[in-house]
Amino acid sequence: HRARFSEARTEFLELGYRVALLDIDAAALRKAGRRLGRHGPVLAQRCDVAEPKQVKSAIAQVVKRWRRIDALVNNAGIAVFKPILETTFREWARVLDVNLSGPFLCTQACAPAMLKAGGGAVVNITSISGLRASSLRVAYGTSKAALDHLTRQQAAELGNLGIRVN
Repeated sequence: HRARFSEARTEFLELGYRVALLDIDAAALRKAGRRLGRHGPVLAQRCDVAEPKQVKSAIAQVVKRWRRIDALVNNAGIAVFKPILETTFREWARVLDVNLSGPFLCTQACAPAMLKAGGGAVVNITSISGLRASSLRVAYGTSKAALDHLTRQQAAELGNLGIRVN
């Protein structure tokens, strides 16, 4: 899940938020952490969002450092662009693990800290590929369509508790 940290924006930092970055790519993460850290407090942690223990540990470090979580942007994502008959199960599973299980795990890990602070917000980044089927995107499109529904499920349940999910 190689985020485009070179394009990472600073709006949250400019609004006074402290920002935690999680990514599997340690080199890109360090670079983004240094660049964004010039604009405010940044905690950059290597984490595979598809791995429950890593997510739990990373979020625990955020809470330990800053005592709260107000917002979560689930932006990690990967894609495999192959015909359906050439997409391996391993590729399929990895895309769904990162693009769907990642937002599930990260939201589940962050929600208790949000509730303790009185509420929060979650943004799940989906794609037009989740709305419109096309060739070469069987795993990616399916994961994003499922993420759209996961977002609705999270909003229905967590919204009543004070966590807005979009």
